[in-house]
Amino acid sequence: MLTSPRPRTSDEHELLRWVAELYYLQQQGQAEIAALIGVSISKISRLLAEARRLGIVTIQIAASHVGDTELERTLASKLGLQAVYIAPARVSDASLASRVAALMATRVLPRWLPTRGLIGLSGGYTMAQLARALEPLPDSDLTIVPLQGNWVDGGPHLHNDQVCHDAASQLGARSLSFPAPMVVEHADTREALLSDRSIRSVTERWAELQLAIVGVGPAPGGLQVDYTSVMGQLPSPILAELQQQGVVGDLCAHMFDAEGHFVEHELSLRTLSIPIEQLRQVPCVIAVAGGVSKASSLLGAVRTGVPRVLVTDQLTAEQLLELTA
Repeated sequence: MLTSPRPRTSDEHELLRWVAELYYLQQQGQAEIAALIGVSISKISRLLAEARRLGIVTIQIAASHVGDTELERTLASKLGLQAVYIAPARVSDASLASRVAALMATRVLPRWLPTRGLIGLSGGYTMAQLARALEPLPDSDLTIVPLQGNWVDGGPHLHNDQVCHDAASQLGARSLSFPAPMVVEHADTREALLSDRSIRSVTERWAELQLAIVGVGPAPGGLQVDYTSVMGQLPSPILAELQQQGVVGDLCAHMFDAEGHFVEHELSLRTLSIPIEQLRQVPCVIAVAGGVSKASSLLGAVRTGVPRVLVTDQLTAEQLLELTA
């Protein structure tokens, strides 16, 4: 029978308990405690960690009410969504806001994840942050399915297979590989790839998805950030054409305008990703994105009718509310 570890002596136990009491209850700093008992500050840090490991100190955090604030309920109602989750962090930096949204998503995803079945994941910076922050889901039997091809350049966050692998490793799930680029040079190359058996092993599973978690791409020519987006991989002439067509963002490389209409472009004929019709048929699509520069992109994404749940940060949510006024 397994038992909880215990200090070797009652003196050690009492030392750990006293250090913890001084720090947590009497609000003494680690330097003050170190001076009191005649040890180094690093020793106090190790004693506090040991007290937590042995259960002498337990930390309880009140149950979250995320999803039930006035702003979340108002946005969900205005946008016709099942739920909106807002991370209560007011950060203006776009990269930090994306990370904040990703971390919030990891907290609320257990409410939506099935215990077994197929989960679709897109690529991108936010999704890569989310994938690496997921926690194990005990007693589950999940398979993570990539929703789009991979960019060779731009960083691992644009390699959808890698994002799915990271998510599966964290959850204790399996992941499939989609051995294809995101965009090819010719439409007939795309058709040939889609008929390949190794590709079909993934594309045939898209119809079986129970949940899809997707990022929302920025508008072409939008605010420059310190990570590469799908839009950032496209040649300048194509970006200019997309801007002329009113594109404000993308879902799994499907471009849409501010009114939520998907925009047809010859690029679509060369892109390997889940067809928008199949994405619409997934029982629940969760969109995760942060940064006020993406507020218009988020509104356009919601107006497509594809996402049913939205996860974002505080400043972006407030901007989104203004846009819906």
